[in-house]
Amino acid sequence: MDAYQEKGALATYEQDESAKQHRWGPTVKELKLLLIASTGFFIDAYDLFIINLALPAISLVAFGTPSSSPTQISLSGGTFKAAANIGCVVGQLGFGLLSDIFGRKAVYGKEMMIIIIATIFIISPPSVGEHGFSGVDLFTWLTVWRVILGIGVGGDYPMSSSVVADRANLNRRGTMLAFIFSAQGAGQFACTIITLIILACFRTGIRDHGNYGQFNAVWRILFGIILVPCIVTLYNRLRLPESTKFKAVQQMRADKENKILNADDPKAALQARTAANPGATQGDGDDSAHSQDKDIEIAPESKPTPQETELTEGKDSKQVWYEKLGALNEFVEYYKEWRHLKLLIATAGCWFLLDITFYGISLNQSVVIDSVGLVDKNDEPFKYIWDNSIANLIITAAGFLPGYYVSMFTIEYIGRKWLQFGGFLLEALFLGIVAGAFDYLKEHSASFFACFALLQFFFNFGANMTCFVIPAEVFPTRVKGFSHGFSAACGKVGAIIAALGFGEASHHIGTDNTLWIFFGISIVGAALTLLLPETKGRDADIIDMEERREAHAKQLQ
Repeated sequence: MDAYQEKGALATYEQDESAKQHRWGPTVKELKLLLIASTGFFIDAYDLFIINLALPAISLVAFGTPSSSPTQISLSGGTFKAAANIGCVVGQLGFGLLSDIFGRKAVYGKEMMIIIIATIFIISPPSVGEHGFSGVDLFTWLTVWRVILGIGVGGDYPMSSSVVADRANLNRRGTMLAFIFSAQGAGQFACTIITLIILACFRTGIRDHGNYGQFNAVWRILFGIILVPCIVTLYNRLRLPESTKFKAVQQMRADKENKILNADDPKAALQARTAANPGATQGDGDDSAHSQDKDIEIAPESKPTPQETELTEGKDSKQVWYEKLGALNEFVEYYKEWRHLKLLIATAGCWFLLDITFYGISLNQSVVIDSVGLVDKNDEPFKYIWDNSIANLIITAAGFLPGYYVSMFTIEYIGRKWLQFGGFLLEALFLGIVAGAFDYLKEHSASFFACFALLQFFFNFGANMTCFVIPAEVFPTRVKGFSHGFSAACGKVGAIIAALGFGEASHHIGTDNTLWIFFGISIVGAALTLLLPETKGRDADIIDMEERREAHAKQLQ
């Protein structure tokens, strides 16, 4: 039987590269994979950015005003906004590491379980005034559970990027990764649309009858509605089989005698060993010749394959556990070499700098909108929240969302390195324009919208996209989850700094001077990008195999 004629549709998809490389449009199997992964990023973006729109309603319920006072800003502003990103750091590091140790299949979906549980608790606190529950208690409750929510959101970064990158052919990998990440734009856009719809549903009670207590229902619906796609996505993720590339990593780890590295053609030897078991990805017992057209998911209760049994046969669970944890040595050995550590420093550093500016603007978009007078804090609460949502919607639709999709269509032509380098410089340009002409823009709202929309456009048609794509391509499969997770976690540290510091900085030195700081950070990000190689067409696993073979040959001398 041809080793490529496996029953799992994903295994067939991974092997059948030549038939797809000349097409841009996704195949059915690609589309299913992309929808499973990208829905997670849609949910992640919704959960992270809904704060921008829900905070005024929560502040109104908790403190009687949609705009927090300086004495409340630490809790209801910076700390609350930073909560999910704090959890993200834990999730990105933890899930990234676990996915490299135990495999993608064993871990994927667990991050969505955390998101579901945390969301249920987020929408479940008592109303303010009930049983002595105060506004401070409400924000404390929400902050704690948003930290836990962030763990699940953070876990999606290394998991979904690895799941897609493990299966993508080189000619389409950038487009596929850009597709799943662009779902963030759709998630943020959905935030504003859903907010406006829900506000419209409560318009009569809130605006016409002054029943501001209904804002208590508004914010709970805003947070809770995302449970629907969460549950659908969880089902599909739990049914996803292990990728062929990670099964190859498992074979390399099991090859204690280095037979693969000693072969004349290590890559061919590894492929033959990995493909030797035709049931490696099956789960339903269907021998039909049409099995490659079946859904990509397999039953979660499928029995271990002969290949998996071979790797654990004769070993108790403790021994298998210790062998899996032995994979930690791979990270140490890999990053002992400067050529590898340099890449991690560059990907993590660029993401850190990018997220200071990106989240500094995105999480505080309402602050900037207030600063230039696009909404009036003195308006009655419904009008204030409505106008704030409209302003966010226009900026998102005009610049934020298009940037994602232009990146997706051009990333395979421009390349990753120069898209990131140019993106940093262009975002610096528009940050400088907004900062330098801040007083003028405060008096000319149309000009402000144009500059701010272009700034958002070049965030996403630039470094925000490539900081996600490059770590998924530049590192080999065996350390990809941890490396991507570490890079993303450094980015979230930058986001936390922005969330906690932007409001305070704007209050003390002014919004314009804060934007000048962001200008300088963007210039440094462009310089750090020069340390990175171009990852377009780069096969990190082949490079890693050659490096390991050379190192093994030196040991034998």
